[in-house]
Amino acid sequence: MERDDNKRRQSSDDGTAQPQASAAVYRLRPWRRISGQLVTLIGESGFCALFGRALRTMAVRYEWLSVDTSRKTIDGLLVALERDLAGVERAVADIANAELLNTFTRQLSSLIGEALTARLLEQARASEQDGPEDVQEHK
Repeated sequence: MERDDNKRRQSSDDGTAQPQASAAVYRLRPWRRISGQLVTLIGESGFCALFGRALRTMAVRYEWLSVDTSRKTIDGLLVALERDLAGVERAVADIANAELLNTFTRQLSSLIGEALTARLLEQARASEQDGPEDVQEHK
């Protein structure tokens, strides 16, 4: 029982225990916010295509990232990302997630332009500060 509890916890930056679920919610929060902003502009399939492209680019560096072209929903992609990130050390997961987000943002910028990308990301950040932690689910 104690071993199971330890598996479910991770150390936070200040050395205190943090539930693994909280780390996953924290890592996926930007993706949920951005997807909420982008779905109205490029649709769910557009978001998934762009996310998949960024994921394939990063999977060269992080072979443990699963690339499955049959995933056609934002939820499916984010569940797989959450699972992949949970399977590696927290520091590696945080770095890989940040690099994936950066790659996605660069690709989005090349698609819709820097100004619109910056505006959408700012709106996503603002909604993160103003809104609830749990964001709408895309199904």
